[in-house]
Amino acid sequence: MQKRYLPTTIVTGILFLVALGGYLAPAGSQGPPVRVLLENKGGKVILNHARHIDDMDGRCADCHHTSGEDPNPPACSSCHVAKFGKEFAAAHQETMDAKQCASCHHPGATIGKFAHDEHAEDYASGDCRTCHHGKDIEPEPQACSDCHTDGSDARPSLRDAAHTRCADCHDDLYKEGTAGCASCHEREAEPASEADYQACAGCHAAPADQLIPATMAAFHTQCQGCHEENGSGPFGDDACYQCHMK
Repeated sequence: MQKRYLPTTIVTGILFLVALGGYLAPAGSQGPPVRVLLENKGGKVILNHARHIDDMDGRCADCHHTSGEDPNPPACSSCHVAKFGKEFAAAHQETMDAKQCASCHHPGATIGKFAHDEHAEDYASGDCRTCHHGKDIEPEPQACSDCHTDGSDARPSLRDAAHTRCADCHDDLYKEGTAGCASCHEREAEPASEADYQACAGCHAAPADQLIPATMAAFHTQCQGCHEENGSGPFGDDACYQCHMK
């Protein structure tokens, strides 16, 4: 290389590195990031965040599915970690946004869709004893909660009693596992200062890593599912290279 080209080459190289750094660097704290660099074993992914916002008409909740109308939703990795292990269990209360607690710990779930009269007509044909106990236990039909409370006595808890009885007719919902809960229950977010959060195992038999998708599964399901549904963007096993850079 001739010496007269050396200064030009050096300046060009510096400008290239500055431009590359600006492209890959995370955006400042003001407003949503333009691009997001996702580090992973399959190869780095540069997510054009600004374009996705435009394509979604600013509907953050389409991807940040637990954020509601929050204009500053938490990063996906704040909930979907690479591995749910002892380290996560010990540190997640410090590393995660307190507003997200009720997304996993949902003690405020209530039966918001139960229609007693419709059930009596559709499932019991007007015969209350189809759901209520016989006269030897319950001379007159009454509210389940009159006898079934928290399970501290010899009777099943209200939850266990209702689930057992409802399963007689709704076995299709119970076959779905926890996915069927939303058919009857509605979540009600509670302030962190008032909620009494319980361990996942209190309701769910499956471990946390099966209840909450890890990072790779969450991104693949969310991103590829949306691309396939809209017929735009890479999806499928042979499309890895369109997102991942080796």
